[in-house]
Amino acid sequence: MTTEARRRWDTDDRFVGVADASELAPGVEELAELARRPGWVAEEPEAHLAPHLRSADVAGLQLVACQTRQDGVLAVSATYDAETSRRDIRQRAWSLLGWIAEPAASVREYVDGEDVVFEVVTGIPDGPGPFASHGHSVIITLKPAR
Repeated sequence: MTTEARRRWDTDDRFVGVADASELAPGVEELAELARRPGWVAEEPEAHLAPHLRSADVAGLQLVACQTRQDGVLAVSATYDAETSRRDIRQRAWSLLGWIAEPAASVREYVDGEDVVFEVVTGIPDGPGPFASHGHSVIITLKPAR
């Protein structure tokens, strides 16, 4: 290990973890395969997901819009108090996601200027149960309130 290696957090002095996540990779790979399956994303996310998001009571978040894009993605925007910490923003976003999450989910977070964006794929894998496998793609953009 060289001294040029990047720290993973502010007090990291190992620069490397203790294991990999291979044991959990099959679930991630299964969701990725489902996400690529033609026709897997369910129609009308505004009808199926937006009512749950609108009724969600997540302190510190104000839902602004839920709109289906041409590609079937449900684009959600909400505001948060500009003084909110990144950790609290993430916690609130995950609380909101809890209102629509299915048994399998992937969430990717990134910052775009002042916005914090969460790209979500969630769905029901193949198998027994009352519903056929299907999924949803959602992008939640959290913006500081002005």
